[in-house]
Amino acid sequence: MKPLFTPALFATACVLFGCSSSPLTGEQAAAEPSSDVASGGPTATWAAYPAGPYGTKKGATMANLSFLGWKHPDSAGYDPSKFETVRLSDFYDPDGHSGVKLLAINASAVWCSVCRAEYQDMHSTQVYSKVREQGVEILGTLFQDNAYYPAQPQDLVNWGATDSHAVTFPLVLDPGFKMGAYFDSDATPLNLLVDVRTMTIVSLTMGYSTTYWADVQATASKM
Repeated sequence: MKPLFTPALFATACVLFGCSSSPLTGEQAAAEPSSDVASGGPTATWAAYPAGPYGTKKGATMANLSFLGWKHPDSAGYDPSKFETVRLSDFYDPDGHSGVKLLAINASAVWCSVCRAEYQDMHSTQVYSKVREQGVEILGTLFQDNAYYPAQPQDLVNWGATDSHAVTFPLVLDPGFKMGAYFDSDATPLNLLVDVRTMTIVSLTMGYSTTYWADVQATASKM
């Protein structure tokens, strides 16, 4: 496997392509209202996003990261002109009214063959519809293109719309590699589970196993 973004390459790419904004922190993060991504509307009860300190390991509270992409890629026709801001606060649900228990965040790159295999497997086995029944939402993030540069809007279009992926869950760009802080090795993809009632990290998994989503369902069934 080739290495992830190096600091020097990241700095150069930021100059050439631009990078996404920093995670929301402090008062700004707390001020962001949560909303129901599945329905596209606001939650029944507003709740301030959990205050810090934030961390990147199991048991830590995640910062209120924000990205550009689609909450409903298929409904948006995978059209970059319909990009919207997607924040982790959109998934925060302390009173459980949405029925979602866990947010599964995936961090992938176009060059990653294992990432492509995971998305193909998810599509062919209808993972999303199955995990949604268990109270799991998925957020897909794409951080690099096939040449190891920051992912661009057309990369997200190609990634989401291809017949072997046909993504219907929230899908966003991460050209600034915000999810990189959560990697604990150079294996890709990263699959991270978050308890949406508290926005704390339940587990981090590097790489992909075909049993992963069954394990996610088992975790959700115990909550």
